[in-house]
Amino acid sequence: MRKATIIVAVILAAVTGCAPARPDGGQESSGDIPLPGQEWALKDGKVSTAEYRTAMDRFISCVRDAGYPVSDPVRSPADNLTLLYNMTLKGKPSAFNKAVQRCNTAHLSLIEPTFVEAHTQVMATPLRAAVSDCLQHKGVALTHREHNLMDFASSAQSETKVVDCVTKRWTKVYPTLPAAVPLRFTAWR
Repeated sequence: MRKATIIVAVILAAVTGCAPARPDGGQESSGDIPLPGQEWALKDGKVSTAEYRTAMDRFISCVRDAGYPVSDPVRSPADNLTLLYNMTLKGKPSAFNKAVQRCNTAHLSLIEPTFVEAHTQVMATPLRAAVSDCLQHKGVALTHREHNLMDFASSAQSETKVVDCVTKRWTKVYPTLPAAVPLRFTAWR
């Protein structure tokens, strides 16, 4: 199960990094043309909460229709924006990966980063406390004004240390949430 989660996280990280958002919520002019299944949400250059949720629901339905169990999505405490879910690998990993990638590019790959990166990320208090504690144990001097991944990375002068602390503390603070969590270090506030 953990191996399947890691595989999915790698696929999603590779595919969802395609279209960065501008601070005003619009899509950067990177030359990317919205994928046909996603243009409905991207046509105005912004993605609303309802559009993101609809895209996520379509993605999950697509993966389920391909025969793979997917949990209902929950909001990530890492940013209070990203929707998280668990998937269960059944059968051949290559077929599973192909199905997930097909569903992601059809429904979610450009919509999710456009939505998340256009909004202020705020880490949930329990995770923020755990990450603060972890970084202080690594000798990082914090300002105690850190509220998101970028704030912690700035204080630590390292995204790697922050990722290490989030991943080490995640399952202790949130044992029932999906183990794979996308972490986006964005400068938008």
